[in-house]
Amino acid sequence: MKQAKDIISIPVGYFALPVPRVGSIEPRSGYDRSASDGQEIHQRVQKRRSQDDPTYQAEVPVGRLFERGGFRFQVNGRMDGVLGRDVPCIEEIKSCFNLWDLKRRLTGGPLQEPYCLQLLSYGYFHWLEHGVVPRLTFHLVSSRNGQSADLEIRLDLEEYQLWLDARLDELVREAELAAKRARRRRKVAAAFPFPFPKPRPGQVELIQEVELGMALGRRMLIQAPTGLGKTVGVLHPVLKEALGRGQAVCYVTPKNSQHEVAEDAVHRFREAGAKLRSLTITAKSKICFMEEPICTPEYCEYARDYYAKVARHGLVELLEKKRSLKSRTFRQFGEEHQVCPFELQIDCAKLADVVICDYNYVFAPRSALGRAVGLPVDQVGKPNLVIDEAHNLPSRAMDYYSPRLSSSVLEGMREDLAGVPMSFRREAADLLDQCVAAVLSCRRGEGGKAARIEPPLAPFLDLDGRLRTLLSRYLEADLEIRQEDPVLRLCYYWSEFTETLEFAVRSERREFFTSYQPHGGGGSVKVTCCDASELIRERYAEYQQVVAFSATLKPMEYYAKLSGLDPEQVRWSEFQSPFPPERRKLLIIPQVSTRYSQRERNYARIADALARIVALRRGNYLAFFPSFTFLERVAELFRVPEGFEVLRQERSMKGAKTAEFLEQLRSGEAPTVVLAVQGGSFSEGVDYAGDMVIGAFVVGPPLPNYDLEREEMRAYYQRHYGKGFEYAYTIPAMSKAIQSAGRVIRSETDRGVIVLMDDRFLEEGYSSAMPADWFEARADELVSAAILKDIGDFWDQPQDLEQ
Repeated sequence: MKQAKDIISIPVGYFALPVPRVGSIEPRSGYDRSASDGQEIHQRVQKRRSQDDPTYQAEVPVGRLFERGGFRFQVNGRMDGVLGRDVPCIEEIKSCFNLWDLKRRLTGGPLQEPYCLQLLSYGYFHWLEHGVVPRLTFHLVSSRNGQSADLEIRLDLEEYQLWLDARLDELVREAELAAKRARRRRKVAAAFPFPFPKPRPGQVELIQEVELGMALGRRMLIQAPTGLGKTVGVLHPVLKEALGRGQAVCYVTPKNSQHEVAEDAVHRFREAGAKLRSLTITAKSKICFMEEPICTPEYCEYARDYYAKVARHGLVELLEKKRSLKSRTFRQFGEEHQVCPFELQIDCAKLADVVICDYNYVFAPRSALGRAVGLPVDQVGKPNLVIDEAHNLPSRAMDYYSPRLSSSVLEGMREDLAGVPMSFRREAADLLDQCVAAVLSCRRGEGGKAARIEPPLAPFLDLDGRLRTLLSRYLEADLEIRQEDPVLRLCYYWSEFTETLEFAVRSERREFFTSYQPHGGGGSVKVTCCDASELIRERYAEYQQVVAFSATLKPMEYYAKLSGLDPEQVRWSEFQSPFPPERRKLLIIPQVSTRYSQRERNYARIADALARIVALRRGNYLAFFPSFTFLERVAELFRVPEGFEVLRQERSMKGAKTAEFLEQLRSGEAPTVVLAVQGGSFSEGVDYAGDMVIGAFVVGPPLPNYDLEREEMRAYYQRHYGKGFEYAYTIPAMSKAIQSAGRVIRSETDRGVIVLMDDRFLEEGYSSAMPADWFEARADELVSAAILKDIGDFWDQPQDLEQ
């Protein structure tokens, strides 16, 4: 017999699965291994049981060690409740919306239902230890109306042991594959190549800094400009360290469109000889085959019998043979085998050495990536996490927990509901009326001002329950579900808001507040998260090393605190541009003010300055404004220099239109001025290579609006951090301004001008956020006494400067 290896720890939810797999993708299927909801219901039931029966014990830990095939599997769980009598009773509490549907599923074959297998496992472990077969019961509670039901299941020792043998054999095969995966990773790490013949200036120092931070076990915040090669410079040491422990790396970006940078870096590692496996997760809405991404077997044939089909065809094993897994492959396998391509991505995440995905797969509520678990065989520690464009993390995480319910959005569904079949139309319209009334009932006083309100949890939860009941019957009916179906939109829109409202209220989190904001003839209710740092910090616990990087991470204290990092423990470093400063002309024009009280007399000055500076050199320019209103006012006064074209970013501009603008800049057919907004699609995440753009104007720091929501945030930051205005206004504005300025110099051959227009850029509160290589000591070094002459002289310099 082979010598047993180290103990492999397995949560009971992963252990208690049918052999072979059966079941469909649906809520509360038992396959969802993310954190359980309904904690409050569990605690309420446990408290009542303790009061009624002094022998009752809650949250009883249980575990069992099994040896098979040279492996040792330690299965661990926690029983919701145990009533200690001569024949003890083990109780599992399950909360769900549709009580009777869950009860129906649990009364099927117990060895084919994960929840039943979990309870049977608890009973079996108790029998092994005490020689007594306990009673096993489910206590089912409806989250909709509080109704409850009890269901007893019986432990048949002979049947369970047959299942146990089959499951342990499965685990042995899975452990062997996981061990092979870990060995391969270590082999790759031992000879992990750098993908270029020679690192760029500063790139060696960046790699060394990351290596040192990981050796010290410190979380890292790294500010590095575009052109340094920071993606490869960070990924190389982070990957090598993780692979050396048999582990993987999760690389997150703010949005899908930025995956390409990470994919290109992984491709270069492969070309250099590293046998890396990568997987890019595509959003469900973009990869789903159906008109609506509804994961229920009644509606979706790709969700129906998903687990059985994946197991029967060995899809995960087939996909492990591929080096690069993207949406095209998952869609191909999904169509061929009639399985959900999105869920297949999640099931295959454990195969990859690098998982590339959006922030929400790590930091949003109910993250899908939390289900992507495998056996931790021959691995040390946990995976590593890389956060790209990390200046976005605080605001993006707050947005995940800051939903809005608008009466105008609800009213916009009314016309579409007229097309719903008669059997549901009247009920849906009636519920819509009640939803609108519930929102409008939150109005406070007669004035038209926004106001902070008490969270309207009870009435909103009541409506949520009734909408869910409607949705359940609607999906089970023999109806064609259309794209953007109004019943689905109504139910999901209300449910997503109510879920966050309930989370904020039940958890009594002080960083949340609720407000009512009137607009037009209606209004909206908004939940605002001022600070998601604690929620972010909880996710870091799942990773060994955390490296966050961006071109904009100053001041460090702000980004550390609001990103869930301890400023005293985080390792922060700033790298300067590797390009000769002579290739960039950076100016501040303090004669211009974008303060609200002075805008009227400055619109013409700004338009005139743009025209005069652009006329000095033919080429493409970007002018970034603090808002669309500001952009439109300047555009009215802008005198386009002869031979130039003007493009204007529009509100709610579609991706196809943005791509058209970028293609025009790329073509170089005519010199073009693009008028855009800071923080928009043209100012972040776009690489304007070469002569695609030769100049950028940043018109004022784009301070957020002074409204109730922002002022409440300012008060929160003042109470908790002592820097209310800086955290609520100044730093978020400077992040957008600096990102906009960074669009010009993208490579060692680029040459361009960057003009900041506003006297506030000279103030310490604003200039302290600027990169260190913008000036030597003070921002007023960037003020020119002869703006046009200095820029003209810059353009007149020889092109072949030393690099």
